[in-house]
Amino acid sequence: MTVNWSGKPALTAFVLTLLWTACRLAWLMHTGIPEPVATDEFAYLLGADTFAHGRLANPAHPLGEFFESPMILVRPSYAPKYPPGQSLFLALGQRLFGDPFYGVVMGNALMLFSFGLMLFVWVPYKWALAAAGMLALCLQPAMYWVSSYEGGSVAASGGALVLLGIGMYRTKQRPLPGAIFALGALLLFWTRPLEGGISTVAVVVLFARELWSKRRAGALAAALLVLAPGAVWTCWYNQAVTGDPLRLPYLLYQSQYNVTPVLWFLPLRPEPVYSHPRLAAHMGTNGAEAADYKAQQPWPRGLWVGFSISLLKFASALGIAVLLTMLVPVAWRDRDYRKMAIVTGVMLLTLTLETWHHKHYMAPAWAAQVLMIAIWAERAWNLRYRNRPVGVASVILALIASPASIAFQGAVALPRDWLHRRTELLEQLSKTGRPELVIVRYPSPDWASGAEWVYNGAEIDHQQVIFAHDLGMEKNRTLLSYYGDRQAVLVSFDKSTGKMRVEPYPQPPLRQSPGRYPYFTRLGSPAQPA
Repeated sequence: MTVNWSGKPALTAFVLTLLWTACRLAWLMHTGIPEPVATDEFAYLLGADTFAHGRLANPAHPLGEFFESPMILVRPSYAPKYPPGQSLFLALGQRLFGDPFYGVVMGNALMLFSFGLMLFVWVPYKWALAAAGMLALCLQPAMYWVSSYEGGSVAASGGALVLLGIGMYRTKQRPLPGAIFALGALLLFWTRPLEGGISTVAVVVLFARELWSKRRAGALAAALLVLAPGAVWTCWYNQAVTGDPLRLPYLLYQSQYNVTPVLWFLPLRPEPVYSHPRLAAHMGTNGAEAADYKAQQPWPRGLWVGFSISLLKFASALGIAVLLTMLVPVAWRDRDYRKMAIVTGVMLLTLTLETWHHKHYMAPAWAAQVLMIAIWAERAWNLRYRNRPVGVASVILALIASPASIAFQGAVALPRDWLHRRTELLEQLSKTGRPELVIVRYPSPDWASGAEWVYNGAEIDHQQVIFAHDLGMEKNRTLLSYYGDRQAVLVSFDKSTGKMRVEPYPQPPLRQSPGRYPYFTRLGSPAQPA
């Protein structure tokens, strides 16, 4: 069923988003801005800093191997491997409000607003408001989409805009639905290309007959007017990062670093030559990522492990409410409910075939899941058993189950311990007022290989504090010569306790032959002897 859309639903969605944003900002004033700790977060922040400086990518650093860490490229450019969508929002927060985390808040707000509009198009006002309220409660600080830089909300917004465009297209004669659909498809491609592309194709196929019967040239033209410049910009971005307008940064990164494929049924790739053993410990043939892959071999085990983990991730968020709608099957006769269930099932199958599983991988299908809950709630509300209003209790349980589950997961989350000390060290060194070079030495290459301290911004040479890998005394000579005007600090960790030790970096012995000293070129400065 498609509901006529007017100004009142749009105003309601706006007011709900405004109230949520006010509460989130008030909470931020109490807790402060969250700090990044995960490798994905640092990669997105690099992209944000790059965009905030007015560039699509950064030139390769002459000493790039010292800054080579998971999830970023150092050649042919210095950039994140991920699509640009999340970083664009972070850059907007950095430029407008002085901190990229406000881009996370804007992404969350866009998600809530787009879901509200989508729901008001598909279901009656009361049930759309109930489902949107449930979503607002899910967007709490315990949800990592809200409290970290990893993303999820922007991709979910793309899925909601796709369904909003489809829903409006069924009732509106104007071209606007086509433009909204295209914008949603672009957001999905700029955040989760694989999952977003599959979910979009699934939606189009499910509604193909109805869309064809109501084909409108104006909507198609509007979609093309949005998609065409979006495609041109995407090619421009790819060219800046990879040197090829048709090659995604993610695919270039896979070819340069990853032995493990994205899909577990594909074979391992040959191991490349890594600049330092820590990269191999994370991404090599015997690394942590390859261990995840091998745990899903052979293929029967892969199906079982992949589906089990995907279902667990699904159930720990909106899935717990969706599963409840299936246990009380009062909405299966509704065609829209069945179609949204198929979209959700296709996404679960996709995640089952992937090597790694995270909640934000499911983000493109969140709109379909929320719509399932809203359609089911409308039909289950009046359900009675022996003259008892069991439907009311079921609907209330479904609407509070997901927010309660997310809150519980946040309450039992483990602290991120030593990773937080990076921020503490950065703040401490920043107060000295002098340029610092932090050389990071780990107890062994595989020690905490899934985490990393060596990440920097878009303009490495102009940072007050630079983090670099320890590549051994001999190679470190070039680093110390290049940054001869900086105080070098060595950071090391105890292998068993993770306790951090900070000390001046020991000066290497001078070489006897000055003619062997190399020449380097600082970014943005003329060549000079080291």
